[in-house]
Amino acid sequence: MTVPHDIDRAGLDPRRQRRRAVIGSSVGTVIEWYDFTLYGLAAALVFAPLFFGGSDLAGMLGAFATFAVGFLARPFGGLVLSHYGDRIGRKGTLLVTLLIMGGATTLIGLLPTYESIGLWAPVLLIALRIFQGAGAGAEFAGAMTMASESASTGRRAFTAGFPGAAVYVGMALATSTFALLTAVMSPEAFLAWGWRLPFLASVVIVAVALYFRFRVKETAAFEAAEAENAVSRAPIVEAVRGHWRFLLAGMALFVFVLPWVYIVQTFSVSYTTGTLNVNATHTLIGLLAAMLLTIPATLAAGALADRIGRKPLLMGAAVFGVVFAFPMFMLYQTENSLLVALGLILGLAVIQGATIGVSAAMIAEIFPTRMRWSGIALSREIPAAVAGGTAPMVATWLVSVGGGTPWLVAGYLVVLSLIGVVGIRFLPETLVKAPTVEESAAEPAA
Repeated sequence: MTVPHDIDRAGLDPRRQRRRAVIGSSVGTVIEWYDFTLYGLAAALVFAPLFFGGSDLAGMLGAFATFAVGFLARPFGGLVLSHYGDRIGRKGTLLVTLLIMGGATTLIGLLPTYESIGLWAPVLLIALRIFQGAGAGAEFAGAMTMASESASTGRRAFTAGFPGAAVYVGMALATSTFALLTAVMSPEAFLAWGWRLPFLASVVIVAVALYFRFRVKETAAFEAAEAENAVSRAPIVEAVRGHWRFLLAGMALFVFVLPWVYIVQTFSVSYTTGTLNVNATHTLIGLLAAMLLTIPATLAAGALADRIGRKPLLMGAAVFGVVFAFPMFMLYQTENSLLVALGLILGLAVIQGATIGVSAAMIAEIFPTRMRWSGIALSREIPAAVAGGTAPMVATWLVSVGGGTPWLVAGYLVVLSLIGVVGIRFLPETLVKAPTVEESAAEPAA
């Protein structure tokens, strides 16, 4: 099966524009994942007592449920905004996603708690989480689109790896902020007001990101599509009708990839510091190390994928997920800070390093310009809502069902990884330049 490579048909941007496009797409991704990581960490550490009236199982499930709500909003925001990204352009739509996300995150830092306003506290938290999720649902798909369309053919996976690596810059920034605050503040002060500081700081990061985004021009691929009157009026409908097999395979890929992120990043923090007795600061430092190591791992995987292909990297990561799920929780069970950190590092740096940038290039290469952003959003954000955002909540429930042991969670990760293996098997290799899907469809069957 062959795939479209019309990214190349518009010609290459000048080198300066390419650098600006990579920076512009990446800085927005930093704020997206800074925001989402802040929320995940706060859900694991403080939202249960502050907004849901307690730190027991019900409070934790409530906190993680609001974490999941953001992911349920991602497909709606992603599909609406990606429609306009494919209709009117990448740059303007990416400015909107940035403002929605950053504004919602800053306002979360100003919310009164359950003690002050009762049930209105979780209601307002959920409302802002929905806006945060809606903006984020289009942000990363748009960043993947802009970076891929700005890359040269031989370095597309490497270039697409920069927004992927920026995910972990945002995560690391949020995690290091939380780790620093928990280390220097008393638990009482952190719970009372310290947790708000990272949310309020989001406004500064948004301002920096807006500066870079305003300097980016529209991608040459989209401008060429406009000039040729090839912009789709209904890109989502066209993607579903003409590329549904690719969409299903891409969804299976992300059903594997995304839960691993949130099990490691969010649930593991709650499990090791709550159910187990690992020091919270030590766990956050271990998670920070995992995030920082994922940055070079992502770029290295992209460079390798530009040489040997996309599928070997993706399949290797999925097989590793099958093999490593149980050993990761064995490392956690030791309650040794160094071994817990090793589990976090392997669970994040290996799987995400091999998938996030490589999958960005592959999915972007599958869809033509007129529906590229919509195709990426469909492939990624529906699994994000169904399997990604719900993963910490499902894992918390599985631990309770398992009597406090994590083995059902490990089995859950194995099943999701096997789904990824199947999806990757049915994705086409996109490294070699090939005819478009439309051209291939016109050829007689062998």
